[in-house]
Amino acid sequence: MKRITSLVISIIVATSITACTAQMNQAMQSWVGHHYSEIVGQWGPPTRVLEDGSGGKMMVWEETRSFTTPGHAETHPYGILSNPSYQTTYTPARTTGYTASRTFWVNSKGIIYNWAWKGF
Repeated sequence: MKRITSLVISIIVATSITACTAQMNQAMQSWVGHHYSEIVGQWGPPTRVLEDGSGGKMMVWEETRSFTTPGHAETHPYGILSNPSYQTTYTPARTTGYTASRTFWVNSKGIIYNWAWKGF
């Protein structure tokens, strides 16, 4: 039963990630053919602008994201069953972070022609 539950959860997670990925790809693709000034008008200035070596630019928006898993305590009995002792272990909260990025390639006329993203 535990194995089936894990499988169902895995399928749900995989389906959700696939749906989110498709939405992100669609959102990024929607900017292709637009002038870069339009995205700057909606998103604000990019974090970095890099020359692409062909007269165009790579415009990068980056954001540091983090999440915290809460700490928790677990108490387990040990010793003689008629007179058990208890031991409590505590797992502290843990914060994990990453940088999400959205990159657009812009030609020499300022038109977006390609994109890439990393992290939701």
